[in-house]
Amino acid sequence: MPILDDLYKGTDSAQSYAEGYKDHYAKMVSALDTQGVAKAIEMIEQACADDKTIFFMANGGSAAVAAHWVNDLSANTVIDGQPGFRVMSLTDNAFSITALANDASFEEIFAIQLKANMRPGDVVMAMSVSGGSPNLVRGMEYANENGAHTIACTGMEGGRLKGAAELTIHTPSTADEYGPVEDMFSVFMHIITGYLTMKRGRPLFH
Repeated sequence: MPILDDLYKGTDSAQSYAEGYKDHYAKMVSALDTQGVAKAIEMIEQACADDKTIFFMANGGSAAVAAHWVNDLSANTVIDGQPGFRVMSLTDNAFSITALANDASFEEIFAIQLKANMRPGDVVMAMSVSGGSPNLVRGMEYANENGAHTIACTGMEGGRLKGAAELTIHTPSTADEYGPVEDMFSVFMHIITGYLTMKRGRPLFH
């Protein structure tokens, strides 16, 4: 039985459920793949140094994290005299996504955007709790086939994405743990963007 189901069925109050969620999430955080996170930082820094673009792909709640990446890694890291991180979330343009889904297929919404915008040496990151979303797998395949560096962030058993990327940061989970895994995607994002911001000499005020 999935762990969050167990937490809910074994509680008699909202507070006890919150305590169980907190304890379970703390275990996830303690198992964080810090080596993978450090490698992702190296790839993102190198992309910036080489004047390359970093693309993010995700669905649903993970797409909100992708938008947050753009917020924290783009303008928030700008320092005079240093090149900025050029970043794009492929989930943020509803007009492009709905047109592509309607005219081609939902499976192609990321691959086609990458065909238009990606160049060899760019970085493409996909975030998926299941690791099995066909549109993300297709986008990752295109990126790999056309000279990009690729990063996957996955949960559950990792799905097809886990073995499809140059680097995978994996958070093992059961099938109902969308919330905790998406929380972990935010943790990766804040560690990486916070580190890069402060490394550039810009203090964080939060």
